[in-house]
Amino acid sequence: MIKALVGYTLVDGVTPEEYERWLWDVHTPDLLANPHLDKIVYNTVLRPVESASGGTMQLPQSLRLYRIAELHFRDMAAWEAYRAWFAAHPLPPERGPAGRTDFKFYLLAEVAEANRDGSRR
Repeated sequence: MIKALVGYTLVDGVTPEEYERWLWDVHTPDLLANPHLDKIVYNTVLRPVESASGGTMQLPQSLRLYRIAELHFRDMAAWEAYRAWFAAHPLPPERGPAGRTDFKFYLLAEVAEANRDGSRR
């Protein structure tokens, strides 16, 4: 599995209520119209954490995020097809994130899972 990880804050002047309305009523349906995207997970940040497990290190508090979104894809070919689909079907600017979302990072990641039963994926 491949995930696109997107960390962001809201643009100054955009309220969380306005943002959530746009996200769920406009942007999420637009993204899910792309047949190559399996699912989206929205992780709204509650608060930063100051230290790693067992106090092994202090963490910087400079990165403040509203949310980290995960876009899930079957594999790299699905990610590439997702990008090609949007190139052929661009979002109208008034429906897109510009003016609403202040992106702090957008990364592509390969997923590895560790499970309590000792299995890995």
